[in-house]
Amino acid sequence: MKKIIILFITVFSIAQLRAQIELSFNNRYQEYYQEAYEIHPQLPKGLLEAQAYVQSRNNHLVPSPQTQSCIGLPEAFTVFGLIEDGKGYFKNNLQFVSQLSGYSVSEIKNSPRMAILAYAEAIYQLSLQNGINSSNPEDYIGILEQLSFLPNNDPGQNYALNLELFEIYRFLNNPDFQSHYQLPSYTINMENLFGKDNLKVLSASKVTLNGSLITSNTGQQYQSVNHNKLSPDYPPGIWDPAPSCNYSSRSGTPISAVTIHTIQGTYAGAISWAKNCNSNVSYHYVLRSSDGQVTQMVYESDKAWHVGSANPYTIGLEHEGYVTDPSWYTVAMYQGSADVVRDICASGYGISNLRTAYFPWASTTHYNQSSIPGSCVQIKGHQHFPNQTHTDPDQYWDWKYYDNLINQSTSVTTLTNASGTITDAGGSAGNYPDDERQLILIQPPNASQITLTTVNFDLENTWDYLYIYDGATVNDPVIGYYTGTSIPATITSTGGSLLLEMRSDCATNNPGFEFNYTSTAPDAIPPTTQISPIGTVSSDFTATFTDADNTGGSGVNQHFYQVIDYNGFNWYANDSNGFFSDNFDSSAIAPHWTTYTGTWSINNNYLEQSDEVLANTNISAYVNQTTNNEFLYHWAGKISGSGTNKRAGFHFMCDDASLTNRGNSYFVWFREDDDKVQIYEVVNDAFTLVKDKSYTFNPNQWYDFKVTYDKTSGRIDIYIDNVYVDGWTDSTPLTAGNYVSFRSGNCIYTLNNLKIYHDRGPTALVTVGPGYPNDIYYQSNPSTQPAGKVKSIVIDAAKNLSAIDIEDVYVQWITSVDELLNKYNITVYPNPTADLITVKGKTISVLRLTDVQNKLIIEQSANQTGINTLNVQKLPSGTYLLYIFEKNSGKNIPVKIIKK
Repeated sequence: MKKIIILFITVFSIAQLRAQIELSFNNRYQEYYQEAYEIHPQLPKGLLEAQAYVQSRNNHLVPSPQTQSCIGLPEAFTVFGLIEDGKGYFKNNLQFVSQLSGYSVSEIKNSPRMAILAYAEAIYQLSLQNGINSSNPEDYIGILEQLSFLPNNDPGQNYALNLELFEIYRFLNNPDFQSHYQLPSYTINMENLFGKDNLKVLSASKVTLNGSLITSNTGQQYQSVNHNKLSPDYPPGIWDPAPSCNYSSRSGTPISAVTIHTIQGTYAGAISWAKNCNSNVSYHYVLRSSDGQVTQMVYESDKAWHVGSANPYTIGLEHEGYVTDPSWYTVAMYQGSADVVRDICASGYGISNLRTAYFPWASTTHYNQSSIPGSCVQIKGHQHFPNQTHTDPDQYWDWKYYDNLINQSTSVTTLTNASGTITDAGGSAGNYPDDERQLILIQPPNASQITLTTVNFDLENTWDYLYIYDGATVNDPVIGYYTGTSIPATITSTGGSLLLEMRSDCATNNPGFEFNYTSTAPDAIPPTTQISPIGTVSSDFTATFTDADNTGGSGVNQHFYQVIDYNGFNWYANDSNGFFSDNFDSSAIAPHWTTYTGTWSINNNYLEQSDEVLANTNISAYVNQTTNNEFLYHWAGKISGSGTNKRAGFHFMCDDASLTNRGNSYFVWFREDDDKVQIYEVVNDAFTLVKDKSYTFNPNQWYDFKVTYDKTSGRIDIYIDNVYVDGWTDSTPLTAGNYVSFRSGNCIYTLNNLKIYHDRGPTALVTVGPGYPNDIYYQSNPSTQPAGKVKSIVIDAAKNLSAIDIEDVYVQWITSVDELLNKYNITVYPNPTADLITVKGKTISVLRLTDVQNKLIIEQSANQTGINTLNVQKLPSGTYLLYIFEKNSGKNIPVKIIKK
């Protein structure tokens, strides 16, 4: 009777909604919906508003004693009508949304903004689980079913649930709502979603409920339809059941093991084969190689037919691929499989995560040949069960990696003393326990190397192992694995972390191990660099650098220099020579920058992007990063604003600055709210996160950023405030790049002093002369004003940065401009001019007119008559530089032009 009443109430409520569907246009939370869609741009626009309209008319529900239901319906919260206590009937979807989104129940209940962001995050998380990457609202009907508070256990409940979904999609299809809420012009195929007859029942003005039969007033009968295809035993998976002809009952046999298979075919082929009654095979789960997608085909409680005599007590997992080709065994499939196994271990069957086949011999051992492993090992391959003729997953399945994924929650004991003694869990006097997975991390602060010295070592041979990793995690390189009594006398790490993993099986334990360890303190002293005095020059010169590290230090590893020059207004650099300099001291953005997106301006001698709405701003500049091998990018930056997802960074090695992600490039990304430093690789304008490091950022604080890139090794390193943070090595490094670009997302990004250096030896040629392609274009004017600067910075192998050394360069040409013009019989007139400039000379090759910031305005080849005219009538008044290339001498003669 209770279910009938609830169904009546639900149907009645939705019927009332239909009657009022054109009466209310409430869009008071538009800015919160917009924020949610900016965070999750793939979500169909309007999906949130439709759900809110159906559940609450877009009002944030806050129950009180005065608003309690007179018939005892549970209290609903937020614009989405979320249920906290379903009274044993409705689903508690408030807690479900909280779990999916990471927002607390209290936050969701008390704040309309938090509720909207949490619901959007819940949809997003379910879309990831369901493999949905679409902006088509029809693809999300299964997710809306999962998030609904309505149960779905019988035809009546299914009808009520689909009434709710019908109203959501009718909202999205309604032109009035599309116009008012600024939604796309959806044309949703309702018949495709609900079925032809069901659609007539759902939209009928009257329906008849007779037991499980639901019929419209025109005679159509409702048939239950489920949009949620999730696995019944493993919700992240898909449910695609095998027919009853291909599985049977376990007949009371308890589940006690998991079997790992390789399909010897494709994911789709395995699913199809299990549906063929003539195949006489089935399996509980199938996993896809490309992304780890999981399809369940048989209930865990039933007996699938996959491993012969072991069928009654096992759960079978088939993995896409072939045993002879390791490329099928992807990280995604390993992870998806491990997730399923962990879920099985948590289901109360008595299967332990620790009983996984972790042994180094597991991939090449077959039970029929060696009678190992035995029943002690509960998670193992088809090849590890008795009476089998199959060898899957065979030699290429990485059992230790798989074991690490299944047991990823094992706690780690971290030792931070510079030296000490370590033992297994049994101590120096006792034996270690069975079913042991012990992780010991030796990580003294600032250590550069750790050495283990063996005192005692005795493990059960073949079955119990000690794995030693050269780093802090089980994903770092394995120095070695040891069993029995054989182990080196000393073992040394290459860095400041060493991880020990002790594994034992279910029987027979030995005395274990004891080690002494020592650590080596790192090189913390920065190197030095010095430029030999330069003084006044009149032509090209060689700069000499003296670089040194402290005695016993790690040694200077990277050498960088930069040449900048002064045009009378600003210090810039020749970007074609791989240098760059901008102090942002002008009143306007320099012409070498191009703004693509964002609101960029010079504000108090800083470059600033002030639009907090945009998620991807772009201001870019040309820099030749193809000619040299190593670069250092240096700038100061500050992230501020009112948002909660503020981030900003810098692209380098870009090949197309106009594209969304700058074509092919790298970018470093600083997340102020999430406290992250990240490195992304961009290939064909699609980015991939390759490094993610926690780092505490303070809001609205200036930081000094330095990033180095080595093309030959593919190494990228990040320094903040002259302290190394993290790095990444690209195995296929970019070798050509033409642009750099600042980028920000939902924040104010303030910048200063961008400097780009490149590699050098102990000396470097600095070219001097008027105009391109020289490093220093200008003379000292007055003579006491440096015309250029040479700068140097070095980094040692321990990633210590030197101070920057700077030498001023004073330039005086040997020959004045007037002397050069007279020598080559060249005349320029009138000057000043309002419209035309005439240049006479028989040996002129090319004329180039630039502004004072050396931006090219006019370039033309000289004609054979020796009389050339440049039209400057449309140029603003001011000072310009005319470079006259004299072909006999190969000189660029600069002439200052005054435009009236």
